[in-house]
Amino acid sequence: MTAVRLPPGETIRLDGALDEPAWARAPVYREFVEKDPRNGAPPSHDTEVRLLFDEHALVVGVRAFDAEPEKIRDHVVRRDRVDRTSDFVLVVIDPVGTRRSGQFFRINAAGSLADGVYTAADDGEDFAPDFDFDAAAARDSRGWTAEARIPFASLRFGDRLGEGWRILIGRRVPREQFHLITSVTIPHDAPSFIATMQPLQGVQVDPGHQFLTLRPGVTLRRERFRSDGVSQPHAKAVDASLDLKWRPLPQAVIDATLNPDFSQLELDAPQLRGNTQFALYLAEKRPFFFESSDLLRSPTDAIYTRSLTEPRGGVRATWRGSRISTTAFAIDDRGDGLTLLPGAFGTGTAVQPASRAVVMRPVAELGLMQLGAVAVARRYDADRGDNHVAGPDLDWTIGDLWRARAQWLRSSTTALPDAAGGLSRSERQEGERAYLRATRLSDRTEFELTLDTSDAAFRHDSGFVNQVGIRRLDLRQGFGWRGVGALNELWLSLKAGGIESRAEGVQVSSYLTPSIFLAGPHNLALTIEWRGASRVRSAAGAPLLHERYAWASGSFTPAPWVPLVEASLSLGTLADVVADRERRGGRSYLLVRSRPLASLEFEPRVSTAWLEGDGRRVYHESAAQLVSVWHFDARRNLRLIAQRSALQREAEAGVDAQRAVSRVGTLTYSWRRSSGTVFYIGGSRSSSGPAPATRGHEAFVKLQLDIDDARGLW
Repeated sequence: MTAVRLPPGETIRLDGALDEPAWARAPVYREFVEKDPRNGAPPSHDTEVRLLFDEHALVVGVRAFDAEPEKIRDHVVRRDRVDRTSDFVLVVIDPVGTRRSGQFFRINAAGSLADGVYTAADDGEDFAPDFDFDAAAARDSRGWTAEARIPFASLRFGDRLGEGWRILIGRRVPREQFHLITSVTIPHDAPSFIATMQPLQGVQVDPGHQFLTLRPGVTLRRERFRSDGVSQPHAKAVDASLDLKWRPLPQAVIDATLNPDFSQLELDAPQLRGNTQFALYLAEKRPFFFESSDLLRSPTDAIYTRSLTEPRGGVRATWRGSRISTTAFAIDDRGDGLTLLPGAFGTGTAVQPASRAVVMRPVAELGLMQLGAVAVARRYDADRGDNHVAGPDLDWTIGDLWRARAQWLRSSTTALPDAAGGLSRSERQEGERAYLRATRLSDRTEFELTLDTSDAAFRHDSGFVNQVGIRRLDLRQGFGWRGVGALNELWLSLKAGGIESRAEGVQVSSYLTPSIFLAGPHNLALTIEWRGASRVRSAAGAPLLHERYAWASGSFTPAPWVPLVEASLSLGTLADVVADRERRGGRSYLLVRSRPLASLEFEPRVSTAWLEGDGRRVYHESAAQLVSVWHFDARRNLRLIAQRSALQREAEAGVDAQRAVSRVGTLTYSWRRSSGTVFYIGGSRSSSGPAPATRGHEAFVKLQLDIDDARGLW
């Protein structure tokens, strides 16, 4: 693809119409091909792309032809909720040119936006980063059109100022079949979605390109609680924050933050916790950690920024080069979160003291090989000890089919758990962890091998590690067919593996699982597994429990006004890891996303789990959530969230009874002018615990302002 420069003084008004004279002069790219469901076939719908640029930004224009424009699915959705259930266009850009990562931008037919980072190493997409870009869409008798303006300040192009850039344009067309059309062929055996990105020519970036972004914010909260029938004093809080981003050189970015706001203003999805052993993962939301987020990824979750609970402030430097890139940051953290204390059979926690941490992640590109390293030093206040972790990692593409990812880490820790439930300085403990994952991917087969071993003394307080002191082996072999009758894909797989405790020399878990996966029209995806040879042990001296159950999980789109239904079900004999018994039981999950009105989004979900013993139900847990959103337009919405969770366990020999019920409701008005200028106002009510319940009320206002946006508003 080739981009052409806009003449001085000529601008593009982002209304989605592609009616400015400059679009008529721009080269037209039409060489699209279908990726799904018929890989390599001529596209089901024609698409055209034109590219322009000026001294500040790349401007992308897309015409999406459609012979049946009345079937275009163009619902307004929240930021980063643009998915395969609506018509959208996708722009992926890799300004470094290595095809190791790409920044992606989505625009649906209603003008809603989504963005994030693709990472080739795990072929995953991360919607957490928000980039400054703007876009618009318009409908007409030939289909629809979209315009997107992507500032150079949002792109990370290193020292190749317009040279060696890569691009991929995609288009999703959800009808009876959910088509994915791309500007270049992506074979089934490609190691990642961005492996075949094509060259982007013609872009010229000023060698002196710089920018400075300032984003002050303020959050006001008023809280009131009533516990055990006694009202507590009202609590008021005013939290001010500041985020700074400065690019002094094209390949260098400096970030700084003061008191970054950790609030999501959107509840995490409810999760069942009553019959589980290991910690749960939570996504990052703070902009300070989004800069070049792909550099923080390694074969394991060796850098987990949510472990930095409540920073007072931090500073970060990132360098992007064609061969070597590095990011490093220092954080002063107030703590008061939880530090994970992993073991072979479960994960404990300790109250996290205040700390100071330094994190460094260099990465070198050597052709088909990427070499990296992780170095983290964390020291706790009040002389409570420290935790240091360092080691190299490797990502190697071997030939056309094989890929290997490996990492070795060594930890040194003096901050050990004490009798008070916190951390205190003690004698230094050292441990190691080694990880290897090898995959072989062809057009009809998939093979995966994972090895993971660690010492019992290995601990990584700034990473996400929930099990240590084990040897782990996982194998998976899959065989696939496409175009089988009415199905788009059919895969048969066999998975096997196990975990052994190194200290005790006993088996922690093992499994042998045959499975079948099929995909078809109406966005159908269904997986069925028989877990009849699954075993798990909850402690070194506990019995090895044998699980025998069937598991199924699937999703589909039954109608345009019900764009997504997801469900899963497990039934059979499950392990009760609290009572150390095998019991009949099950787990279920259901989500229904619906659009009863064009502006109304209605999404209920519910999860349940239960176990039976001695002719009665001894354990039952449920979590339910209702999200309802009224969209005024693509930038403004009113969101209601109601959430309830309940846990009940009967008393048995060696097991205490448990009762817990919690309810939370929030109502929030949101206005998002850009990724840097946002405004929220709302309130919440909550209750938790057995009677008398603890009740709380909160009102909040949050405003974050991008200084450049403020100038435009004024």
